[in-house]
Amino acid sequence: MADNSNPIKILDNAKLTGTHVSWTLIASIGDFLDAGMFAGTGITLGAILAYLHITSPLLAGFPALITLLGTAFGALVFGPLGDRYGRKFIYQVDMIIYAVAAILLAFSPNFTWAMIFYALVGIAVGADVPTSWSLISEFAPKAGRGKLMTWTNIMWYVGVLVELAIAIAIYNTGILLFRTIWLMLGVIAIIAWVLRRRLIESPRFNALKGRYEDLQKATKILGSAEEAEVSAAPKYREYRYKELFTKYGRPLLFAWFLYLLWGIPASTYGEFFPYIFSSLHLVSTRVVFAFEAIYFGSAIVPGLLIYYYLTDKVGVGRYPLYLISAAMSAASFLLLAYKPFLYNVPILLTSFLLFGIGQGIGVWPITRLYSLEHFPTSLRNSGQGFVWFTMRLECAIFGLFTPTIVSMSVTYIGWIAGIFFLVAFITVGVMGFVAPSYVRTEAKSLEQTAAEE
Repeated sequence: MADNSNPIKILDNAKLTGTHVSWTLIASIGDFLDAGMFAGTGITLGAILAYLHITSPLLAGFPALITLLGTAFGALVFGPLGDRYGRKFIYQVDMIIYAVAAILLAFSPNFTWAMIFYALVGIAVGADVPTSWSLISEFAPKAGRGKLMTWTNIMWYVGVLVELAIAIAIYNTGILLFRTIWLMLGVIAIIAWVLRRRLIESPRFNALKGRYEDLQKATKILGSAEEAEVSAAPKYREYRYKELFTKYGRPLLFAWFLYLLWGIPASTYGEFFPYIFSSLHLVSTRVVFAFEAIYFGSAIVPGLLIYYYLTDKVGVGRYPLYLISAAMSAASFLLLAYKPFLYNVPILLTSFLLFGIGQGIGVWPITRLYSLEHFPTSLRNSGQGFVWFTMRLECAIFGLFTPTIVSMSVTYIGWIAGIFFLVAFITVGVMGFVAPSYVRTEAKSLEQTAAEE
């Protein structure tokens, strides 16, 4: 049957439009709020510890532990629900949970209540971000999927930069900084909930459920004004959850391993950057925030100018970009493994720029793509949810002990993260030869990458 009779193929072959981008940006507010949780926890950690009179290094790791555990279990529970009831179903509840929890966290009366609200924020993030990525990938054209996923990355960095701007402006205000950050995040979650009411359900989820009228509506908005023969839509199989581990065990293992190698270094910086570099007593807290802004801000430009234009190009896209960015990230952290470099500001800035530019070129957005593209429609959210569960659980355990590791020596952070990125470089490098279909996914439909055709 001709391609123009199949709504999914019309969507796959469509040109990127302003509607694609605007819907992606609305969905990507979840990334902004994920970054807000990470950076907000780190930026305000000193303030909440002082306010609640917490001095133990172990307890200092609890906010990171609890938010990450919440994210892990939120992803595990809501991932399958998104496959059963739809991507928009998750959107009806997760932002409300985030908004209420963030606003209440701003006025936590004690340590116990603060941990409860941190957990709820994490659960909301775990429900939202994997679902957002599934939705974006499922309405994106096959030659523009990488481009649209760029915006999820950019929104994450913007979330951090907004908080850093606030922190630099009122860095010495203690609990006022804490309350300002979390109130701001709560308000943005409410705005996200309102904006997302404009979005339609994933076209592929509608095809899965046989909702052809809704599928045809999406086709007209995103693909073509012509009438599509909705009866020609693919009949996706509804896999059972256990088949995620049996039939799709290999791509699940691949995605889990890449997330592990990325997640621990990235979450350590995301939640502990001010804590780590303030411990060196090299510069003021405000300058540490400025360093963090340089690190995150440096990822935006290469993301827009290099990754955006190359990621979907066959032959020059994801595989070489990942290798380059993983090598830069490894070099960044290995600089920190040499103790004298920790007290050399120009070398510290070089390290921050290497990691910022490196991850912007591709290691983070490509990890996202690889974790989306190899699962069928009926398991895509479940796959994301399970991978996020494992990644954030591992990060939570590492985060609990990060303050203790930092108290011993920051060089240990450099060694651990540097080795992780070296292993990521080797893993993807080898996959390019032994299983190229896993890492060379440019311009292929989701049905091709997930072997669902």
